[in-house]
Amino acid sequence: MKTSTAFPIASLVLRASAAPLDISTGRVTLQLNIDLNQDAFNGANAFAGAGADQLFAFSSMHFIEATPDQVVNGTELTGGLAGATGQFNYGINVDANMICYNISLNNFQGEFDSPATTATHIHEAARGASGPPRIAFPNPEPVDGDQAVRNSAGCLKGPFTTGVLVDGVDSGEGFHVSKIEEDPAAFMTDVHSSLALPGAVRGQLA
Repeated sequence: MKTSTAFPIASLVLRASAAPLDISTGRVTLQLNIDLNQDAFNGANAFAGAGADQLFAFSSMHFIEATPDQVVNGTELTGGLAGATGQFNYGINVDANMICYNISLNNFQGEFDSPATTATHIHEAARGASGPPRIAFPNPEPVDGDQAVRNSAGCLKGPFTTGVLVDGVDSGEGFHVSKIEEDPAAFMTDVHSSLALPGAVRGQLA
């Protein structure tokens, strides 16, 4: 796991295009192709003097290697999917309560399976323990039709929902990404499979 701070989003966005304004609805569609990986940030310090024309800067970045041997159920070590690995890369903008993500899975098996709205999450949970999901991300999709290599990338902005109720309240309600920056070790990220319900792979944010 590696963490960096304060890099402009311009270093992530490779291409951005906006569709013409639909006058009837007043909506604009913005399509972003995002490259959020460690190599992309090797020259990120070059943006340190970027001006106010930047969309926003990340207040922190987190690069997590997720593996099956970190998966637990409660506090019991269960392990995940043998041979599966994950790379979960996050960029946080705390002022906007926004998190951008680039998630890659290798050798994922089974179907995505979780009581949450998706099976790919950040949970509030210390190392070796389980905890509620706070953010649910779109599940990674096959790359070029290859079921063994999956990826998802984009950005989510609060308010967050997960579809999991804790005492009748959605576990994402009221969550702010500042909590991750305050104590990244208190959070982990994972993905769940029908063949490994506690988790296929898991990694701690710190």
